[in-house]
Amino acid sequence: MNPVAKRVAIFGAVTALLVVGSLLCVIGHDPKIKREMHLARVDWLPVEASDISYAQKDGMGWLQSYECSLPRETLDKLAQTEGWKLEAKENISTGLRSTLGLPALREIDGMKVDLVPKALFYEDRKPNGGGVTVIYDLELGRLFVSKSHR
Repeated sequence: MNPVAKRVAIFGAVTALLVVGSLLCVIGHDPKIKREMHLARVDWLPVEASDISYAQKDGMGWLQSYECSLPRETLDKLAQTEGWKLEAKENISTGLRSTLGLPALREIDGMKVDLVPKALFYEDRKPNGGGVTVIYDLELGRLFVSKSHR
């Protein structure tokens, strides 16, 4: 990656972290949000999913953010079931790990960032800010999903 592209990617990652950091403040102080970290299994993901961390809130203003390890073949089946039209993208900032209270994925030029160099990506955001974002890290085999009412 050339130096300009690297700086743009880092700037994008930092910006995403600031936005997600604001969300983390809201999530971190809401007692109605259930959090679980590094679970072997949950009943609402395929059996192949592992090392699952999530935060979710039910009812009005519902949200669900999670990440897990998932084989690519299983991702393809899940994407088809969910209607996610995944596209190859480069240098996607997830920001989702900080929402879950997890450390950054990578270190680039001394900065810790949630940057996915090679990803499969899907996003369907609504005018109110709700919707879904899906990022699959092709190198790590990790799936990141954020769904919300708003």
